Amino acid sequence: MENETNGFHHIELHTIHPDYILDLFIRIYGFQLIAKRNTFNYSQWFLKSSQCQLLISSVLNIDLHNENKPNNDHYDILTTILNNENTRDFIIDRDTTFNVALHVKSVQTIFDKNPDVQVLVSRRQAVDEYGTIEYACIKSCIGNVVHTLINTSEYSGSCLPGFVSISNSEKQESNESLIDSIDHIAFAIPKNSALSAVIWYEKVLGMKRFKVNQQDDPFQGFSVHVGTMGMRLFASEYWKCAETACMNDKQSNLKFVFAESLIDSNSNSTDQITKFIANHKNQPGIQHLALYCMDNIKNAVRITKTNGAQYLLPCQDYYLKENNGYIIEATGENVSELAELGILLDDESDNQQELKSNKKVLLQIFTKSIFNNDTFFLELIERRGAIGFGAGNIRTLWKIVQQQIDSRR
Repeated sequence: MENETNGFHHIELHTIHPDYILDLFIRIYGFQLIAKRNTFNYSQWFLKSSQCQLLISSVLNIDLHNENKPNNDHYDILTTILNNENTRDFIIDRDTTFNVALHVKSVQTIFDKNPDVQVLVSRRQAVDEYGTIEYACIKSCIGNVVHTLINTSEYSGSCLPGFVSISNSEKQESNESLIDSIDHIAFAIPKNSALSAVIWYEKVLGMKRFKVNQQDDPFQGFSVHVGTMGMRLFASEYWKCAETACMNDKQSNLKFVFAESLIDSNSNSTDQITKFIANHKNQPGIQHLALYCMDNIKNAVRITKTNGAQYLLPCQDYYLKENNGYIIEATGENVSELAELGILLDDESDNQQELKSNKKVLLQIFTKSIFNNDTFFLELIERRGAIGFGAGNIRTLWKIVQQQIDSRR
């Protein structure tokens, strides 16, 4: 497939508690409120931190007896979703992260190559004083997830047509910019559905499967087994030169991780993946968003903790020398410091020299759910040459999330 998709434009969250979510991203994580808009049915706020853009939406009112038409000059997918009884449940009365909007070169080219894709919003143009965008919206193969395809090549605005820029007097004070970009998005899906998702994203968006880590099997993915439970991971990314199948060392800016439960759908057992689906109106969906830190993850964690961020903390045994302490020390990091902050460290190094030179090191930390339904959470990540996901950190994440679930029973 030709190079039609080249990265995240924005991630859209819908919430029934917009004041809380806005405060979380602005006050705690340092995002700036760039623009907003209000319609009869919903309000939206556009947030930005460096290259990371978020759209917070909240449906305020929906009059199903009157046909609400989108403004042809404005970017608008929500009106169409709300007017359709088959898609209304994607967002109504729920907290969910549902829209992964992507930069594309040509919306029509993607449609031409995928005539059977489910189109929610047909190709449109939106115009304001900054130019024109071309956009459309398609249904993903996963739960309530949709993808807005946006061509901004003829647009110079900082947001999207239809939004009103925030004046200096309206801007809320935020902390220093902590987040640089979106590293990856992870989906929680049922057993035996990850490979079909990988195939769908390859066909529609030209993404290619890549190895999660050295233990990733070409056919079985990377499996985490903890007792009788666990999950299987597959991952896809978009290479900017995918049409020639060439590989390079440049980190892709579009990565998806598909985490499937190992529990059968008719089983009485439950784990964090099946729990997510149950709490997410029995739909698969976006489990977490990984945010790449601007400077270093230690600084970001210190500041966000001071601001009120709540993180999942690993068992202190994680930092023992016989477990991960030796690896942490070999990279020059202070074990006590990482333990105090709750940061996980893993490596992809092939030898001791690479490890000591920090060539392939990954540092991560995960928040508690930011929604009341105990589903979606955030990840802060710092990569020092590592391009995949450390096996040790994945197992540790599974354990601490599972411990949190078990403690609430």
